[in-house]
Amino acid sequence: MKQQLFITLILFCLGTSLYSQTSPYPKDKNGNEIKPEWSPKDSKDSAFGADESLNPKSLDEKQLPKITNFWVYGASIGSPASINFNLGYYWKDIVLRGSGGVWGPQWKGGQIDLGYTFWKTPVITHSISLVGGYFEVNPFAPEVGRGGQSSYPTGVNIPGYTRRDPTQEDLLIRTYINSIDSNVATFLEYESRERQRVHLTQRYIGLTYDFLLGNFFLQLGGGVGQGDYRNPQLLLQMGYLFNTREYHD
Repeated sequence: MKQQLFITLILFCLGTSLYSQTSPYPKDKNGNEIKPEWSPKDSKDSAFGADESLNPKSLDEKQLPKITNFWVYGASIGSPASINFNLGYYWKDIVLRGSGGVWGPQWKGGQIDLGYTFWKTPVITHSISLVGGYFEVNPFAPEVGRGGQSSYPTGVNIPGYTRRDPTQEDLLIRTYINSIDSNVATFLEYESRERQRVHLTQRYIGLTYDFLLGNFFLQLGGGVGQGDYRNPQLLLQMGYLFNTREYHD
């Protein structure tokens, strides 16, 4: 009888221990299980509150920016004015654009582009353009034989040294000054060669390839014209253009 009672007591203890170990709920200080209190009112409600509703528009395809009828504006470096402000409009397959700047009485330029877009996406636009422009520059110490005028006025206002390509009279004056003081003659010769300003102008028309990748703009082509530069001429612009692309309705 005692053995049966002892076995029953051991089985009861083991069962209580196993039950306490398999219970998924924690217990408070009094040994009571802590269970979440909830009572769903609808079968669609979850145990811990209402399910989040799915926005039916969240699965729609994301709208892309339109690829035509938008403005571009920004700045670039290159022809015609070295540093240019740009303004253009992409209308269907037609591109209208103007660029240029004024940096001094003899350092300015402008260019007008009329282009056709042969490939475009919401990100990339390829086009070709017929361009026409004009510029004036006032470079410092231009090199002989690299384009420009045949007569180069210098920054030295002394007879015999006012032209880079001296005349016969200039050579006589320079010879006389050299016979008096060779150091002065050398100094004047140096000043007449190194410190001079040349006013160069050019009018041109050309054909270019235009590339707009996001906001990066590149224009590369060639042109011919009349002025102080040789033909053909390289036409190049590279810069950053903002755009007014909008999303479709």
